[in-house]
Amino acid sequence: MEALWYLAEENNLSLERLQDLVDVTFNDDIIRQLTEQQLIQLHGDKIELTPQGRDQAKQIVRCHRLAERLLADVLGMQLKEMEQGACEFEHILAAEIVDSICTLLGHPSECPHGLKIPEGKCCRQARETVTSAIVPLSRVPVGERVKVCYINTKSNSRIHKLCHFGIMPGSYIKVHQKSPSFVLQHENTQIALEQDITNEIFVFYPEEKKEVGLPLRRHWRFRRRGY
Repeated sequence: MEALWYLAEENNLSLERLQDLVDVTFNDDIIRQLTEQQLIQLHGDKIELTPQGRDQAKQIVRCHRLAERLLADVLGMQLKEMEQGACEFEHILAAEIVDSICTLLGHPSECPHGLKIPEGKCCRQARETVTSAIVPLSRVPVGERVKVCYINTKSNSRIHKLCHFGIMPGSYIKVHQKSPSFVLQHENTQIALEQDITNEIFVFYPEEKKEVGLPLRRHWRFRRRGY
């Protein structure tokens, strides 16, 4: 079903192209099973996804590409390293967990490979209720106190510097000023940071979510998980 979604994106849903794309041989029995399950319809050599088949394929691909986004953005994994992990994620995550990950990441539109992430219900609701649950520190207004979610940087020296000042996932910081330099406050210490570092510190901004009326149940879920 995942392969069929890729072919639909290519606008080339055919048995011949499907055979080229996947690692296993698509014999008549497999095609018959997909047809009996009302996931596809055959028109000669052309394949058509039924509404049920499209929904199933969409969810698999959505889960896979969000998993790639999670592994790349939060864990800092390289593209060549994350494919196996993403493949495992797509088969074990429930739909509501996938939506929670999507919300955590700010409803990304593309995977690390630049492919479109199929939109979920949470994405449509987000346009009406909240722009993002997680934002870069650089976007937080002066005077706001926020909680650090994760730090996305490949620089070990930056990680060590931030940890030295106590800036790590779970810590609370306050934006003291943004101009002429970015200064934040952690406990009783004020720390000046370069602008590019503030783009790599991602924070949970509950004040923003309260203003736009994010459902309380989901807000509680993120606080319990420590995001």
